[in-house]
Amino acid sequence: MEARRGPRAESSGPGARLEPGTAAYFRRARDTLQKGLSEEELALFAPNVLAEAVAAGPAVALDPGGTQVLQALLPRAPLALLAQALPPLVAGGLGGLAGYPLGARVLEAALARVLPALAEAAGPQEEAAGRTEEAVGRLAAAVSHDLVAFARHPAGSFVLRALLRVLGGGPGAGTSELPLAGAGPKAKGVGPKAKGAGLKAKGVGQKAKGAGPPPTFRPLLEQLADAFQEHLLSLLAPPSASLCLQGALQALHRSQSPACSRLCDALIGQLAPPSPNPAESGLVRALQDPERSRLLEAAMAVAGPGRLRELFQQQLRGHLRGVATHRVANHGLQRLLDHAPADVVGEVLCELGPALAEPLAQGHPGVLTALAGACRRHPALQQEAQRFLFEAFCCWEPAERRLACVRLLGTLRPFRGGDKDKEAEPEPWLGPVTLQGSLLLQHLLHFKDPGSIVGGLEVLPPSALAALARSPPGSRLWDALLTSPTVFPRARRRVLGKLKGHFLSLACHRNGSRVIDAAWASACAATRVAIAEELASHREVLQRDPHGRGVSRSLALDLFLRRRHLWERLQAAPGHRRSVLTAVLED
Repeated sequence: MEARRGPRAESSGPGARLEPGTAAYFRRARDTLQKGLSEEELALFAPNVLAEAVAAGPAVALDPGGTQVLQALLPRAPLALLAQALPPLVAGGLGGLAGYPLGARVLEAALARVLPALAEAAGPQEEAAGRTEEAVGRLAAAVSHDLVAFARHPAGSFVLRALLRVLGGGPGAGTSELPLAGAGPKAKGVGPKAKGAGLKAKGVGQKAKGAGPPPTFRPLLEQLADAFQEHLLSLLAPPSASLCLQGALQALHRSQSPACSRLCDALIGQLAPPSPNPAESGLVRALQDPERSRLLEAAMAVAGPGRLRELFQQQLRGHLRGVATHRVANHGLQRLLDHAPADVVGEVLCELGPALAEPLAQGHPGVLTALAGACRRHPALQQEAQRFLFEAFCCWEPAERRLACVRLLGTLRPFRGGDKDKEAEPEPWLGPVTLQGSLLLQHLLHFKDPGSIVGGLEVLPPSALAALARSPPGSRLWDALLTSPTVFPRARRRVLGKLKGHFLSLACHRNGSRVIDAAWASACAATRVAIAEELASHREVLQRDPHGRGVSRSLALDLFLRRRHLWERLQAAPGHRRSVLTAVLED
């Protein structure tokens, strides 16, 4: 795209409007991106347009067309261009771009590019790296000086969270290692599209290999942590400030800073102080509050085992049944189980295990899934946990009911509606497996004794197993079956063999094709031959389907057909040609 010459903006400053010709240039650039560019075209297009944006000044970030172009191209910016673009973007604090919704999104995209650009830089670029680090430092100083205003500002909070991710060495804008409770949907922008296929911009949503925060970032992060702790009361609300506080905990935990435990203890002490009355619990009251519970969940996700043990023993023991059945508080219990040590999980299992039917009946199956996941990490608790789970679904006694465990746990429906006294009469498949049911079964398949779940899969009809493979949650259940180190290969072959006659329908399905690939990767030679034999006879059908073509390539069906043809010729060949064909076949 031809570069534009002449005046850039009608006036200086972040609130300046672009000169009409410059605004038209960035609108044309946006339209070009929307039409789609090849990788080679984009490699030339991005630096030229970014250079024009740097020359035009920060006002580009407040122009609708310029904002979308910068959000799309900044994730591809080389370090030299980023070092030029970032200083004017961070200038002015909330009085600059950070105080505007469009400018905050551009600044967020620029900050997300810092760590990948530093890692990808080739050759001596110390000057550009120094200017980039200096710009980040100036923004961190401005935020520390005016932390409460940034955190409570609708646009400034986006910039603050992006800054925390960069200083902590975390993923880029719009992503995080630990999900922020209550975070809203990611804003949509114009992204570069490759011709004929979606193009993933480098550096978006992932950390470049070997990337890590420079040594100068750790003191800046701890300086921000001190400011968070100093103004803690002012940051508990509104939601934008709460999300910033959660982001600070995640960044400090990721960077393994000792300031993480100090901020975590201060937050827990503020939200859930110990109650003088043993019958009451400040933690339980806080977990039942929609706003405070999100902060407590974030704190429990980064608190160490000792702090979680102390919280449980002082404020949660004896209150678990009420917490597990509460509409909001049950999520806090799930976060505790996700990170609790073995002794705490054991106590939760003893207190809550006999009453697991209660949260299930209240529509909180996540409590059962979290408990199964915690016991998956601690094998000594698995046998007792499985018994309690089966009892919650009324399929522990009589023993014949255990064959229905996959159907019951997968659909989250207890046997005969929870009536333990009804006979173990056969029931039809009750419908598609749910997401939580699939997660629960996946955990159980990774227990040291997954025999009950494998047995439940073996008794399902082939049509039900194929339906599982075609559903998104069910395909993940198949993944667990095919990859679990505790499932015996013979049992895996028996279940996989029941799909015979359904391989074609799975290969031509989005989720089913993934199951075929996973089955091929884990199968023995005989099973691979059976799958290939069935699919090879339908090669033309596979070639007409996009998913089928992928399966055909991954299974190398063409090579299989050639080898089978050579084998047939070998069987019919006279003795003097058999040795030649054998050598070709072995090759």
